[in-house]
Order: sequence, then structure tokens, then C-alpha cells
Amino acid sequence: MARFGQSFLASLTQPSYGQGLFELGGAIGGAPAAAAEKKRRDAMMEQLQNMTPLETADYMVTQARTPEQLIAAKTARDTALSREGKQRIDTIQSQLLAETNPERMQQLEDEMVSVAQQTGNTSAQYRGVAAKVLKARDDAAWETTKRNNERTALVEDRMVDFAVSQMIERGASDIPNTITTLQGEVEIPENLRDEIQKEFVARKKTEDEFNASIEGEPLPESYINFINNNPELLEDNAQLKAAVKTIEDTNGKGSSGARTNAIKVLTTLVDNEQKTIRDNKRSDKRLEMNVNSIVEQIVTSEDRTYWWEGDSMRDFLDGEGTEKEIETFREQAVQTLKENPKASVQEIIDGGMTGMRRKIPAQSKQEAREEKTKGQAERIAAIEASVKQANKNLTDAQVKAVVQNKLQEMQMEAFGRQAQTSRAFQ
Repeated sequence: MARFGQSFLASLTQPSYGQGLFELGGAIGGAPAAAAEKKRRDAMMEQLQNMTPLETADYMVTQARTPEQLIAAKTARDTALSREGKQRIDTIQSQLLAETNPERMQQLEDEMVSVAQQTGNTSAQYRGVAAKVLKARDDAAWETTKRNNERTALVEDRMVDFAVSQMIERGASDIPNTITTLQGEVEIPENLRDEIQKEFVARKKTEDEFNASIEGEPLPESYINFINNNPELLEDNAQLKAAVKTIEDTNGKGSSGARTNAIKVLTTLVDNEQKTIRDNKRSDKRLEMNVNSIVEQIVTSEDRTYWWEGDSMRDFLDGEGTEKEIETFREQAVQTLKENPKASVQEIIDGGMTGMRRKIPAQSKQEAREEKTKGQAERIAAIEASVKQANKNLTDAQVKAVVQNKLQEMQMEAFGRQAQTSRAFQ
């Protein structure tokens, strides 16, 4: 049996000492529970560290013990959900900006709207994003096309001028394969050769007539016609009016200083006016190039098309429109660009189609139907001739009956395939 000292036994009678032993006993007895609580807390901290902000917020909602804790936890959860939604939307938007397929872009836009609605974010700002991106791309491409066309037209004009000038200097009428520029030899494109030839003939004729007029012959016909067609030139320019009078007074009298000076004054003034007209024509040429670029873009584009009053422009330009309609559409589209040089592609289409329908009212679909009917009749006639050639014993009526029966069978098969396809997409 254990022995205790007298002092220890005496201390047991003191209240404070007894209380201390009691607390110590309680602490010793509660140690396993404290260890378990610490372990639980450590595990919770480790779990929280591996959670996303939203998972953490969800967990804190489950751990709330008071109304205040629950409200705070739910507020934190809403904030975390909104932030996670914005991150997902940013990722989807990056995919949309890198995408070129309009259908896939629309799907990504729909995903953005859906995520925004599910995560408490405003969805309105994401509606129409795909269309805006496509329009921005179209506008940028259109501006690039216009700049490229302007440079091309300018280069072509200069090449024509260089080529004609060099031909006149050499006294040669044959079009060279290259022209000499400050940058060296440049090959003449095939599409410019006709324009060079036409310009050379006109300029050489004017030069010859100019030299002849100095010797007393009448002015070149082109100058006379230009002055007659623009009487306001004489009214607004006293110097030109005086030059014309001097030339008329000295016609047939040989060369003279007064006549030579008068002809030089007249040709300089008229040439300046004609240059302005040529510049305007060159501007028209650039506008035509821009419209041609739009037509090519619509016809060759695989990703999207343009519409006018519910009809596909691609179909119109690629078979449904008649030659006259398409030509008129191009003319009216150029006119739209003249009136509004900053017009968008869709505005040019609208102006071109509106002008075309105004000039050719209600003819397009009727003419298309007539052409289609004519084409079908020609094909049927060719089939009948083939059947008659292979079955010479059949009468004309029998041949027609055979062909009609075959056409009906083919039509029923086509209807069947079409119905099958329609059901597949329902």
C-alpha cells in the first residue's frame, strides 16, 4: 500500500487544492475528446484547402449553426458562384472569338447565356455576341478589300499610262510584255492589254490630230465634241473662249504663233477637264472592283451567306437571278457606293437589290421559272430522243408515256428522300 507524507495528507483538507485536483482529473478525462476534435478540425482544414471557392461556400452553408452564419454563408456562395460563372463565360467567349463556323459560334453564345443565367450573372450582355463578332470581321474584311482594290486600281492605271507613254516614245504600236519603272522591269498583266491598246490608239490619234491642227487643220474631233458637249466651259473661262475664237479664225491658214499658243491653251484646259473625268471613271472602276469583290465573297463563302428580304443572295447570284438582273444589281450596287462610300456590305446589297427590283419590277422569279421550264423541256426532249433511238419500234406517244412514267418514279423517289431527311432533322 502506498505511503503518503503527513504534509500531503494535510493539504488534501484544503479546498483550493481539492479544486485543482478536480480540474486536473477533468482535463485528464477529456483528453481523448480533445484529441478527436483536433483531428476533426485538421481534417476539415485539409479538405477546405483542396476545395474550390464554390465548394467551400457550399460546405460552409452545411456547417452554419445560426441564422446569421447561414445568411453569411449563402451570400458568400452567391459571390463564389457568380465569379465561377464569369470565369466559365470568359473561357467560352475565347472559344467563340477563335471560331469561324457561324453555327458553332451561335452554340457558344447560347452556352454563355445559359451559364450566365445559372450563375446569377446578367445574360443580356451575351446575347447577339456571335452576330457582333461576325459583323466586326465582315467590316474589317470589307475595309481591307476596299483598300486593296484602291491600290490595285491605282497601280493598273499607272501601268496603262506607263505602257502607252513608252509605246509612243518608241513609235511602236505593239504592246510590250514589260514596262520600265523606277523599281525595274514590271510584267504587264494580261487583263490590261486591251485597255492599253485602246488608250494607245486614242492618244496617238489625238497627238496626230493635234500636230495637224497646228498646221491649219481643224481641231481633233475629240476636242471639238468635248467643247460642244460642255458649253459651260466657254461661259466660265474667258481664256478658253478666246483660244477657240483664235483657232476658228486661223483654220486653213497654216501654222502661226497665235494659233499654236491658242491650241496649247485649249488642249491644256480641255486635258485638265478630261483628266477629272478620267479620274471619276477610275473611281467608278474601283467601285466596280469593290462590288465584284462582294459578289465573289458571297458566291464562294462556305461559312455564311447574305440575305435580302428573306432570300439568299448566294442563290440569287449563283443561278436564280437572270443575267440582266445580276448586271442591274451590280450597277445599282455601284451607284449605292457612289452615294455612300462608307456603306457596309449589307447596305450595298440592299441598295443594289432595291434598285434592281425598281428597274426590273416583278420579273426575276417569273423569268427564273420560265428559264427553268424551258430547261426541263429541253432535257425531256433529249431523253425522249434517246429512248426513241434505243426502241425504234415504239410510237411517239408510247415514248412520251415511257418517259413520263420514269420521271414520275424519279420524282416519287426524290420526295421519299426529302421526307426522310426532314424527319431526321425534326
